[in-house]
Amino acid sequence: MDWNVIATVAQGPGHERRLLQGLKRLGEFHASHFKDVCLGRVADAPAFLEAVREALAAGEGWTRHLARIVPVERTFRFEPEDFAARLKEALAPMAPRLGGTFFVRVERRGLLGRVHSQEAERDAADCLIALVQGRGGSLQTDFADPDWIVACETLGGEAGVALLDRALRRRYPFVRVR
Repeated sequence: MDWNVIATVAQGPGHERRLLQGLKRLGEFHASHFKDVCLGRVADAPAFLEAVREALAAGEGWTRHLARIVPVERTFRFEPEDFAARLKEALAPMAPRLGGTFFVRVERRGLLGRVHSQEAERDAADCLIALVQGRGGSLQTDFADPDWIVACETLGGEAGVALLDRALRRRYPFVRVR
């Protein structure tokens, strides 16, 4: 499936089905082959996030089953041995938007022992710092309240990446990383 949104389900029996019923009104959503993880394709990510925010504010029942959402900007396929390189390649075009503070978070699903999240996070962070500094900018790591979170969500041999700025995270508190 071509996807640009990943939604995780609050744990509980029947929660995935109920969440999918609500999300399907906002885009094309399906369960993934990973427990409590749904993938979606929406035509307009900002409008989708606003619709979810409004549904939460209105107390729509399906929103109780939502754990978090990450809108991704690009997806890529990878083999375990080339994950770090493919991640850096996917993030490089996003580097011009970065400045200030950030951190990289990789949420790995599958490939246990073959893809190492922390190592990939460090490699991607070092790469982004070098790219930003190369254009005369500054980028510092901050895990408390960064200007940017660089998110990478993997599902087996597929990944999606996004830049989540502070304003987006504040307006949509359900957009977050683990």
